[in-house]
Amino acid sequence: MQLIRQNRSFRALFVSSLFTMLGTSLLNIVFLIYASSFDQSTFYVSLAEFFILAPVFLAIYTGFLADKTVKKASKMIASSWVQALLYFSIALLFLSGKNLGLFLAIGGAKSLCDFISGYKNGLRAPILQRNVKNDEISSAFGQLQGLSSLAELVGQPLGVMILTMTKQSFYLVGCVNGLLFILSGAMLYFNRQHLTGEVGKINKKSHLNLRKTFAQIRLVFTVESKNSNFVLILLSVILLNFLFAGIGPLTDLSLISGQKFGMSYSVAVLIFNLSLSAGMLLGSLWMKDFLKKLTLQKLFVLIFALIALFAVTLSNLAELALFLIFVLAYTVAKASPKVNSLIMENISSQDLDKISGGITTLFTFSIPFGGAFFIFLANLIGVRLTLDLIALLGLCFFIRGILARET
Repeated sequence: MQLIRQNRSFRALFVSSLFTMLGTSLLNIVFLIYASSFDQSTFYVSLAEFFILAPVFLAIYTGFLADKTVKKASKMIASSWVQALLYFSIALLFLSGKNLGLFLAIGGAKSLCDFISGYKNGLRAPILQRNVKNDEISSAFGQLQGLSSLAELVGQPLGVMILTMTKQSFYLVGCVNGLLFILSGAMLYFNRQHLTGEVGKINKKSHLNLRKTFAQIRLVFTVESKNSNFVLILLSVILLNFLFAGIGPLTDLSLISGQKFGMSYSVAVLIFNLSLSAGMLLGSLWMKDFLKKLTLQKLFVLIFALIALFAVTLSNLAELALFLIFVLAYTVAKASPKVNSLIMENISSQDLDKISGGITTLFTFSIPFGGAFFIFLANLIGVRLTLDLIALLGLCFFIRGILARET
């Protein structure tokens, strides 16, 4: 909190990000509830999950765009105004009726907003790098990650509460989102003189070179330890996220098929999401635990085990699954600050956004494929058997990781 009080640049970015993340989390759960209200709820919830996850696939491209942007602060402000307009448009679409075409339009507009948020995050990184001391970088990113979880804890109940109080007025939720993004842009606008982060001359003729980007990403991972196995870590990231991609959609589908805790679908989804967000928040803020000393590879092995346990318990032991998703989120929260710290220490500001986006892509590009695969499988063989498959794969990768550490 000392960094927020003393650093005006970080404070402006922090508060602006709070409004952005609050609006995003609010609409995420409301969008799922909206999807579940259709007759073919399983199909529409699956489609909603795709729209929520799709922008992550373009993370490396949003970073490349941010690299080529000269006036980063002004573009962040303008992006907030564009997002506000998009959310007001979504509000109007909610009023227009209820059919597949409108649902696709709402989902597309939401994905575009999330894409712009990724672009804004890329613009934010050089500003942080220039205005925050090196020994405070890890803390700054940890606080921003914790902020994301805090926004989930506040935004999701707020969305459900607004829907309950207004008798399912999705239009009003869209308007609230638009206002939140206006506030986000206003915070940046009134503090624009403190948002310095230009990196000198930018080569606008440069192109996205995946081979070079991949080599720089490899440098970030191997710098942590001379004995780091880059290929093993990379495969672990891909496989972990492929499995983890199935957890969210399958949890939502499992909650549709039967009431958990004797509550409605919207409340059950809220409970699981709050447990996930609480784990992420606590994991981000409490950094002095034994997990801090673990390497990325060891963290991944532990996460595989937790994924397997969660998948086994979700169908029959909902209370235990609720605890396990909290522990899983807590553990996952330890990986991101470690990676961000390595990026800031070993990548130049000219390549910062692109490499950061590239690593985000490596961490998440398998998510759309994993989500689509497990959703298709759930509709083919059932949610329960699909969860059993995830548990089996998680156990296999856990054992493989243990054996790799011993050799």
